[in-house]
Amino acid sequence: MAQRFDVIVLGAGGMGSAACFELARRGVRVLALEQFPLVHARGSSHGHTRIIRTAYAEHPGYVPLVRRAFERWYALEQLTGRHLLTACPCLNAGPPGSEHVDGVRLSVREHGLAAEELTGEAINARFPAFNLPPDYTGVLEYAAGFLYVEACVRAHLDAAASLGAEVHAEEPVRAWKAVGTGVEVTTDRGTYSAARLVVTAGAWATQLLADLAVPLRVMRQTLLW
Repeated sequence: MAQRFDVIVLGAGGMGSAACFELARRGVRVLALEQFPLVHARGSSHGHTRIIRTAYAEHPGYVPLVRRAFERWYALEQLTGRHLLTACPCLNAGPPGSEHVDGVRLSVREHGLAAEELTGEAINARFPAFNLPPDYTGVLEYAAGFLYVEACVRAHLDAAASLGAEVHAEEPVRAWKAVGTGVEVTTDRGTYSAARLVVTAGAWATQLLADLAVPLRVMRQTLLW
């Protein structure tokens, strides 16, 4: 007979570990299944650090989400006693008409964020590591910083487990299906059932969601800092 949970989370990386913790702290009986060892280097949330910024260039709609994220990171630090987030300004620079810089300006303007406009010459004078063309422009935003990303994943998983969540590492999901009003998930070790399923499997979501014809396209992102 399948083990029963309220929610099953497929993938325990950056998003899955956070989902697992947030569910567990609400009293939900949750199971997280990860196909690789915990805090591995095969997904999107590995390495030492990742940036966190409030003035999202992609769309001002992200700003409330990031503000909430800052609150939750600080709360997780208090709960675990671990240093996870270092606050520092974020410099965004580019040529005149840069889509990225203009997007940052839009988020700053719509949400009244603390930020400073800088010319290319001002950026070079203040940050001598750079040698930008003088016609470049930039925005220095102050509600930003960086996260110790692998420590963040570990903190979320440990905190979730302390609240009663089950976290199974190196247990690949082979199949899942809707059963009645819930779902059933099959792995190499057994079968689990739950009322809800959360898929945070990164690049592997294309396989897990193939039957739903979800139009996902996996893209490589090369990071440099």
